[in-house]
Amino acid sequence: MKIAMFGVTGTVGSVLLDSALAAGHDVRILVRSPEKLTARSPFLSVTEGDACDAAAVDGVVAGTDAVLSSLGGFRGPESLSIGTAAIMDSMARHSVRRIVIMQGFHLHMDGDPRNVGKRLIGPIMKTVGPAIVHHAAVMATAVAESDLDWTIVRAPRVVAGDPTGHLRTGRLKIGPWSTVTTGDVAAFMLDCLDNGRYVGAAPMIAS
Repeated sequence: MKIAMFGVTGTVGSVLLDSALAAGHDVRILVRSPEKLTARSPFLSVTEGDACDAAAVDGVVAGTDAVLSSLGGFRGPESLSIGTAAIMDSMARHSVRRIVIMQGFHLHMDGDPRNVGKRLIGPIMKTVGPAIVHHAAVMATAVAESDLDWTIVRAPRVVAGDPTGHLRTGRLKIGPWSTVTTGDVAAFMLDCLDNGRYVGAAPMIAS
């Protein structure tokens, strides 16, 4: 599969990129700082640029089969809304339908369980990362209202580690104390991409 990837130098993105290449995918990435990349492969195509640049995004998405995105975070939360909007526009232009997006479990979706952990994470994120909360909500609304084959994977605190083999998924009662390994996130996102799981849904995951 030819995959366009965004957010590949982050905690999750770097592991996701390595996993996608190891799985045999042909990967095209957009990255602001190519010198941060550690991945090397003849099946990796690197474009230097910003996800908020629609033209740069379009050049990466064109000719691919699907998109994986782990954009966002404290250093550039606006890419969640602006960058994802550019990706979606490009996908429509080039008839690319499948996108799998990684986000935090602070992102509220209809039908989420009302547990202590969910009630705690909202105020915490609004204090330490209000811009992330705002841009993630804008992004999720736009994605959910689109006609794309989308999945938004929502994770708690991500820690370094290989796939555990016992990942929990679905509408989970998790909290700020919950964790998931980078390996589990990458494996789950690729599984969603390969097998069409959770299309039109936003599952939570936890190791």
